[in-house]
Amino acid sequence: MSDHGQGGVRNGAGSPGNTSSMPGRRYWIGVLGLVLPVVYFTSGFYVVNADEHAVVRRFGAIEARVGPGMHYRLPWPVDRVDVLKTTSVMKIGVGFELRDKDAESPKGVELLTGDTNILNVALVVQYAIGNPADYLFQVDGPQTLVGALAESVLTETVVGMPIDEVLTTGRLAIQGRVKLKTQEALDRYQSGVQISSVSIMNITLDPSVAQAFQDVADAMADREKTQNEARAYANDQIPRARGEASRTVSDAQNYRQQRIAEAIGNATRFQALLQEYQKAPEVTRSRIYLDSMEKILPKVKLYVIDSQGGRVPINLRVTAPGNSEK
Repeated sequence: MSDHGQGGVRNGAGSPGNTSSMPGRRYWIGVLGLVLPVVYFTSGFYVVNADEHAVVRRFGAIEARVGPGMHYRLPWPVDRVDVLKTTSVMKIGVGFELRDKDAESPKGVELLTGDTNILNVALVVQYAIGNPADYLFQVDGPQTLVGALAESVLTETVVGMPIDEVLTTGRLAIQGRVKLKTQEALDRYQSGVQISSVSIMNITLDPSVAQAFQDVADAMADREKTQNEARAYANDQIPRARGEASRTVSDAQNYRQQRIAEAIGNATRFQALLQEYQKAPEVTRSRIYLDSMEKILPKVKLYVIDSQGGRVPINLRVTAPGNSEK
């Protein structure tokens, strides 16, 4: 009886101790029950930077496209957010791998021109993300796709051009066509890629052929320089020649008017003399003779020689019409 009584007392003493620990355990369980949901739901807040865009997926399907700022999504495993830098420009080399430090110029892809010449073209394509959702889910390996499409368009473009055009005037045309056609193909694939520029870094071919084409390029540059100098000279000489021609024509017209006026004056004076001569021929003839002598004699030197020793009188009259004695 006593043993059973003591056992009953021990059991009774143990039971109150276990009962006193239950409220503390329930308290912490309650706190965790409140904190964990708060932490879980607050983990759905995220920030998209100014140079980024985000795509929200709900159970794998695209739910929303969001721009810069603070946003909220349902925590994992309901929603998932993919953030992409849409303002950064990416590069890819066509026919070679881009490296930060290249001691040698890239060789590029080997191509055949329209006149069956072989050359190597190193092309660089710069692109950015235009549509983040398409970039993530429409194509597998967007960078590889850009390089393959650009190489295909480059091959198609160069094969339709002669080599001299490729090496001289056709570079800009090649870059423009590669950019346009590659962008059209990427849009058909809905790749979400936007090409910003296409640049030819290097074009190489056999050294002897390269020297020949360099000579052609130098000759074309010299021709352009000579043509520019000729145009400048023409622009300087033509206005000057036109001015001189205009001045000569003006002088000729003035001389013509002067000669016409002189001729009219001489004719009028002759007509007046003729009328006077018809009235009094002798008087008019003497007057004309005297006028002529007044003009001639001041320019003439007269020498009077007395060969007869003064025995024969000398006639000094030289002003009479028809008199030849001196």
